[in-house]
Amino acid sequence: MSFIRRYWFGLTLSVIVFIFCILFSLVLLSPRQDMQKRGFIPCTEAMAKQLLSCENEVFCSLSVIIQNSWCDIKVVGRGVKNWAGGQQETPWGNYIFTPKLPTDELFDEDARIEYLKQTPDIEAEMQRLHELNKELEDAEYKEPEITPEQQPQELLKD
Repeated sequence: MSFIRRYWFGLTLSVIVFIFCILFSLVLLSPRQDMQKRGFIPCTEAMAKQLLSCENEVFCSLSVIIQNSWCDIKVVGRGVKNWAGGQQETPWGNYIFTPKLPTDELFDEDARIEYLKQTPDIEAEMQRLHELNKELEDAEYKEPEITPEQQPQELLKD
């Protein structure tokens, strides 16, 4: 008990820093693009808009970042609440998911197949170049034989 009395401030600070490191890791691992804008995406977009309006003011930027952290904590809390209520399978299901990306309606699948036929396989080409490079490095360099007649003669100017 005396250990806790002596080091209560350090322990409290360590727990807070640990929680923010976990939160940072969750935000880092979560998808950044989704058609439905789930997870941390709305928080990040709101933070970006607010940071643009700060115009290089330090305290404004700091308050926006702190607001974003609270928004991220609410997203994590909402995930735990939905999991406890049986609305989702895992507590992280609302912010770590497979994103639904928009498909391009104008994208022609036949054109993509034709492009892949005409475009060389980059990986195979790189492998071939590595093999050729290895052959060049392994080859022994032989100095060409130069006869005295073939050597350049220096002309001395008097």
